[in-house]
Amino acid sequence: MGTAIVIGSGFGGLAAALRLRAMGYGVEVWERGKRPGGRAAVFQKDGFTYDAGPTVVTAPFLFDELFALFGEKREEHVEFLPVKPWYRMIDGNRKTFDYGGTQEEVRTEIAKFCPEDAVGYDKLLEHSRLLYNEGFVRLGAQPFHRLRTMLSCLPALLRLRGDRTVWQFVCRYLTDDSLRRFFSIQPLLVGGNPFATSSLYSLIHTWR
Repeated sequence: MGTAIVIGSGFGGLAAALRLRAMGYGVEVWERGKRPGGRAAVFQKDGFTYDAGPTVVTAPFLFDELFALFGEKREEHVEFLPVKPWYRMIDGNRKTFDYGGTQEEVRTEIAKFCPEDAVGYDKLLEHSRLLYNEGFVRLGAQPFHRLRTMLSCLPALLRLRGDRTVWQFVCRYLTDDSLRRFFSIQPLLVGGNPFATSSLYSLIHTWR
């Protein structure tokens, strides 16, 4: 087989390179930065250490799959450490919200702001699971190189209101303004805008 060239050595680029290598291709990874990692890189400045992007791995099974392609176990090479909470967010009134942990712990945090929104949170999770099943399980490995392939996905995505933004999705289920902001931050981690990113991205809540 020939040689594949992968542009960028972030998690996505490295994952693509590994999958191509497992298929038998020769692989070259081109990276403009000083080191691999992309948004997951770490850098130092003025005596402080900064994460350039995501600090939490929400889908460890994806990493396990990559190691398994080569007959390896991820835990024998890389240790994932639990982080709790994932984020501590502060609203304009300096009230804190700890995001992460079990669903019950999240409901406890929600109750600090608006107890009634705990019911909305359950509905948000259920919708998120539907988005996950459609947008990730069914379409995650689907190439969209033909127009008819893209068009065939539209009915399901419209039924799940993928035309709405992440912000509109969250506002449908939560009433408290601070909670709406807390549950809409995920697109920011990849440079997205919650007011413009498709609600399909809200499938990330299922990975919790």
